[in-house]
Amino acid sequence: MAASDAQPMTARGLRPTPRAWGLLIAGAIVIALAELFGVVALRFIGLVLVLLPVGAYLLRLLAPPRLEVERSVYPTTVAAGDRIRVVAEVRNRSLFGFESSTYVDTVTGTERKRVSGVLSSIATRLHRREGRRRRRIAYALTRMRRGLSEIGPLYLENGDGLGLTTRRIRVGEAIEVEVWPHVHDVDRLNIPALRTGAEADVALGRSGDADDVVTREYRRSDALRRVHWRATARAGELRVRQEEHHAEVVAVVVLDTAPNAGTDPRFELGVSVAASVLTRLHALGYDTELLETHDDPDVEEDVVYRTSASETLGRVMRRLMLVQPAEPEADARHEELLDRLAGVGRAPVIFVTRGDREPEAGALDIEAYGSPAIAVVCETGADRELRAADRFADSGWQVVRMNAGAIDPWSSAQRIGVSI
Repeated sequence: MAASDAQPMTARGLRPTPRAWGLLIAGAIVIALAELFGVVALRFIGLVLVLLPVGAYLLRLLAPPRLEVERSVYPTTVAAGDRIRVVAEVRNRSLFGFESSTYVDTVTGTERKRVSGVLSSIATRLHRREGRRRRRIAYALTRMRRGLSEIGPLYLENGDGLGLTTRRIRVGEAIEVEVWPHVHDVDRLNIPALRTGAEADVALGRSGDADDVVTREYRRSDALRRVHWRATARAGELRVRQEEHHAEVVAVVVLDTAPNAGTDPRFELGVSVAASVLTRLHALGYDTELLETHDDPDVEEDVVYRTSASETLGRVMRRLMLVQPAEPEADARHEELLDRLAGVGRAPVIFVTRGDREPEAGALDIEAYGSPAIAVVCETGADRELRAADRFADSGWQVVRMNAGAIDPWSSAQRIGVSI
């Protein structure tokens, strides 16, 4: 294929090859010599040399290829790092046969940018054998990257049998393949079994007072305006209003989307951790919710990624398929997160963050709302000096440290702080 891998593929119209230009020049020279020496036979040879490439060009110009491609991808939804198989069937819809050609299929989301090979000739659509009217291209793509990947379009470098003309034609359109985060086993997090809604209501009701205002113990980061002074006087300790009488028991996964430049293995590992934890919580019977620490302009403010235990996780997995670190100017949402967590019952809160920076105070305060509160710190060996995991442990979090630079980051998981 003429185009290099660094250049984008484009269709290219019919054009003469160097061989055609050579015949034209040779024919013109022969005709000139025939006129000079008066040799009729030589003039005939010159005309044949000139008319051959001209005729080939006009014939192919008047009878362009008519091809279509039908693609199949197995599986249609794949996890990051997995392998897919692509099958493309090319059919000829023209009255003329299609010559053997080289092909290039453009792909994204994997280490390979293009898949190329040779496509055998395809017979006319009038051929009695179906198998001769179509050709199949099949290949595998490995180590798919999280996100939306595109397969296609297909480009064919087509020339005539004499090698006098060539063109590059585009066949079909690109199709999208969803590459979801890879889901791993998270048994080491030891997430507790579900408390039923009735049990949650009883637990909250016992914290109330005679005025039928449900209260709970004061936690750091609670606003003073929420302190219920009569309940505080009665209990002898600070009590704050629980704003919902029957708070929902929702297990929450908070993904740290703080700005970061370039592709970061810590962030990719963190997305996989978030997807894995959500899957485990959902399997345990929890309603789940995914929260992000920073604003994303591509997501409307009122969009909530909450999934009932009776629903599938498809919607939230598609969000995790697309999520990226926030833009540098994005605002942190810690106060909004704390307000949201205050409205749910005591349930697991898992905070997934990177270890390449000091944790923010707002992030540490999330611990007060989890039962348990687990921080998963994705780091590399160079991050250990920042002691981000230790900061979480000192603030009362149960901490899992994972090495994003390891060959198998999941086998590198270490628990520190309170035993889980």
